[in-house]
Amino acid sequence: MKSNKDIPFFESTDNLHCFQACLKMVLAYWTPNKEYTFKKLDEISSHTEGKWTWQGSSLLYLAKNKFDIINIENLDYSLFARDGKEYLKTIWSDDIYKTQDIYSNLNKEQEIAKQLIKNKNIKLQNKEIQFSDILYLFDDGYIILVSVNPCTLRGEEGYSSHMVVITDIQENTVTFHDPGPPGEPHKSISRDIFKSAITKPLKEDGNVIGLKYISGV
Repeated sequence: MKSNKDIPFFESTDNLHCFQACLKMVLAYWTPNKEYTFKKLDEISSHTEGKWTWQGSSLLYLAKNKFDIINIENLDYSLFARDGKEYLKTIWSDDIYKTQDIYSNLNKEQEIAKQLIKNKNIKLQNKEIQFSDILYLFDDGYIILVSVNPCTLRGEEGYSSHMVVITDIQENTVTFHDPGPPGEPHKSISRDIFKSAITKPLKEDGNVIGLKYISGV
């Protein structure tokens, strides 16, 4: 149905750099003449040592560098910017909130959210993730980052958060670059399992990001 197998693959340096590895894939695809080290990507993404990385800081960077950005997420950034952790407690279950609070720097992300909502070049869509969102963006030429529950992909119970880059969508399968570690380029899985890994109830904090470089701007 839809395919983009030309996206370069990079493996994550550890269990906390899947987002940076995915960002490196996107940048290598759209701006191949410019090299980004993981150290530089940590700066771009405002990575905190020992923590997961949210996308906000990177979206602000990409918006300054000629990217068309669509961020779909069941999170109202205006309310998060205003109310911080108290807002997150109203949209996530106890387990998800506690895990995010441990592995994310939520206070820092609240400050970044205040910048996101002011940036007119970033389209923030506050809604539940649908697989149709991925199909639409992929068909429209965006490189797509998707937040998944890796436990679900492995057929296990539990919750964690992981980022992958879509490379191919067929009638019954979804193929993606999994930065790992261990990394696996063009990993294929059934659509049904993939849908379960990106949506409620197994993935409360779903997120789909579409990125496209605007040449000539």
